Parts: sequence; C-alpha cells; structure tokens
Amino acid sequence: MISPDNPIFTQLISDEEFVRWVLDPSPETTFFWENWRKNHAKNQQEFERAVEFIQRLDFGNQRLSESECDELLLAILNVDPSRQNSAVFFGGNLGNWFAKQWVRVAAILLLSFMGAFIANQFLPTVIESPTVQVPTMISVDNPKGQKSLLKLPDGTMVHLSHASSLVFPEYFSGDARRVELIGEAFFDVVHIDSIPFMVVAEGVELEVLGTSFNVNASAHEFNTRVSLVTGSLRVNLLDTRLESKNHLLVPGEELSLDRKSGTYSVGSFNVDATIAWKEGVLLFKDAGMSEFFDELEKWYGVNIQLFGSPQKEWQMNGRYDNEKLEDILLGLQFVYPIEYQIKGNNVTIKFTY
Repeated sequence: MISPDNPIFTQLISDEEFVRWVLDPSPETTFFWENWRKNHAKNQQEFERAVEFIQRLDFGNQRLSESECDELLLAILNVDPSRQNSAVFFGGNLGNWFAKQWVRVAAILLLSFMGAFIANQFLPTVIESPTVQVPTMISVDNPKGQKSLLKLPDGTMVHLSHASSLVFPEYFSGDARRVELIGEAFFDVVHIDSIPFMVVAEGVELEVLGTSFNVNASAHEFNTRVSLVTGSLRVNLLDTRLESKNHLLVPGEELSLDRKSGTYSVGSFNVDATIAWKEGVLLFKDAGMSEFFDELEKWYGVNIQLFGSPQKEWQMNGRYDNEKLEDILLGLQFVYPIEYQIKGNNVTIKFTY
C-alpha cells in the first residue's frame, strides 16, 4: 500500500500535525486540514487513505474486536488458525485463555508500531522529515483608475479601491485569518468561531470575528481611518508613542489615526459617504484643491498638471455617480475659470485669470 508512487500518502502519515488532527481534532486544526484538502483536490483519494490508515492504528478505544485481533495477528505471523487453541506451553483451559490474551495484546502492540516501522524501513528516500505545508501568498495590486471585488478563501468579500493592494494566503491556516492592506478597502467578513480575521494596515492591526468595515490607510498619507459599519471591531494601535494601544469600536464609530503626530480620535461618521466609493460614487465635502485633484488622479488613473492658481479659496462639494472625467471638468468651469485638455492619461488644467 505504501510506495514511492504515493508521496502524498506517505507525507501525510509521517506528518505529526496530521496524525494529531486525525486522532484528536480541534476547530482550528479541522479548519486547516479541510482547507488543505480543498486546495489539493487531485489528492483526495490519498488524503482519505491516510486518514483511514491513522484511524486503524489508533487502538485507544479498542476499535477491533477480540476475534479481529486474533485473526489479524495470526495472518501476520502466518499461523494456521486450526492450531490457535493448541496448548504448546500451557495445558487445559488455562493455556487456551493465556494464549488468547497474548494474541490480543501482541496484535495491539504490533499494529501500533506498524506505521512508523513501514515509513522508516521501506521508504527512507521518500520521507526524511515531516513537511509543513506553507500557503502561497497572493497579492492583488490595483493601479490608479481600477477597483476590484475579491472573494477570499474563507468566503470573505473585499472591495479593493483604486491605488490599493491586498496580500492574503491561498488558504488560511493556524489560529487567525491574516491579510495585509495598503490603501482603501471595504471588508464583509465571514464569521468563524475562535478563528479571528486580522487586517494589518498602516499603523493598525484590526481583529474581527464577523463584521463589515472600511479601512483607508494610504502609505503616502499620514492618516489612517477605520470605519465600522456592522458587528464589532478591535483596533490595535501599533504606534509605540501611544499609551492606549487598543480600542473597541461599535457600529457607526470611526477611529482616525494621525501617524505623523501619533495621536488618534474616535467619533461618528456618515456611513453612506464613507462607503459610496465601492458603488462608483465620488463624493467631496469642503475638499481643498490638492485633495480634489489627487482624488481625481486615483479615481480615473490619470496624471493632472495644474498651471496657475485660483484667486478665491478653493472649496469643493459635489457628488459624481459614475461620471466621466470630462463631465466633471466641464462642470468645474461653472465654478472656476479654467481651461482643460485631456490627452490619453495626461490632463492639463490652466487657471485663466
């Protein structure tokens, strides 16, 4: 049954963590090995054989009956069953009873060591040491002008914004589901008891069991905002200058961290305005000129060059629902005297006074 032609089978039965899971499963180990099986579909048969093999070696609950133990050992030793009750060294009923007990004990002891003996004696070149499966890390990088919707291995949905990136494993393992974010994303997390979902972003580490929230943490800006929509969310602050290292948010609360000064605040936020971006809605409220044009660059994937400056204070308010860039600039002409030109990904804007 065990041969160099079945490397997956032999790797599994020689893996200490796999054996421990088969004999004494827990929610965490079950989650890991079920994900392993899903991601190695072509090895389903070898996986099931390995499970059955380990279970057959577990005699802690006396899985084999008395007669099965007798027959199995006699088959291994190639003994004639008709001679089983012959009292060679003992006479009468006492000899038969002692022989039967010896057969049962010997069968249990022999089979308990069979797996290790086979692996060590017959497959020295296949298995040298237990192997640990390490999931491949996947990185999704959205350039300017591109957004995407991702489904993670546990079913969690992530709306990844433009100019943002997310790193996650091909399958989750261990006692936490951990991902890394640069930029902005909205998470709708699948609840799994005792296996929290962790998001590492600029200056924060977020811990949830099942909730939905928005994170805006650009590497090029000094502000990180964590906005909780549903559920509960623990924000662990990574800045060593802060005395308070964590804060538990409730729905409708937003934590804003100034990474430059090392200070943060917690307050309410407008849910619709915060997550409008994932529906293709671009919102501005009292936006300054730099904020306005920086957002246009990221949203439409263009480079904007400004010539001159406005004579009056720039303060932009507006809602743009999946509108073209040219339509936004055309509308801007009714507020500020500008001329614009769009050539491919390059946009020039000139103030005319």
